[in-house]
Amino acid sequence: MNKRVDCWMSQPVRFANVALAARLAKLLEQVDRCAAKPGADQVHDLRVAIRRFSQALRIFASMLSAKPVKAIHKSLRPVMEAAGLVRDLDVGMDRLLDDGLEENSAVLEQMRAERRRGELALRGRLLLLQSKEPGRAWPAGLLIRTATPKKQEGAGE
Repeated sequence: MNKRVDCWMSQPVRFANVALAARLAKLLEQVDRCAAKPGADQVHDLRVAIRRFSQALRIFASMLSAKPVKAIHKSLRPVMEAAGLVRDLDVGMDRLLDDGLEENSAVLEQMRAERRRGELALRGRLLLLQSKEPGRAWPAGLLIRTATPKKQEGAGE
């Protein structure tokens, strides 16, 4: 069997831990990649990684402590908003070019300038996120442990 099937067949807690760790690793990889070069593909991949990680947090919410999850969402929200602005401009420019607008048109020049500003804002958000060291801080808050049985009162007396 492959790793995914092995994981599905394992205990739910182990599956959740593996799934969250994989989504977090992909997210951190995309954060680093986009911070280095926030091109259209990198911004798109970052947004996908954030959505997939956020979805995993929602799926396993009943197994997680609410406080660290809320802090993670709070940290990711401004990154997603900044990336969304840049991505919208990328898609808009591509659409206009596909529709036949001249490469050097005033509209496209204005959109490129707006994208450069958005890219700077996104880089700032990514640097702020990286400064929180999510690769070290977040996994501890996301680790799901199996419940340990409580000692019964009066047992062994």
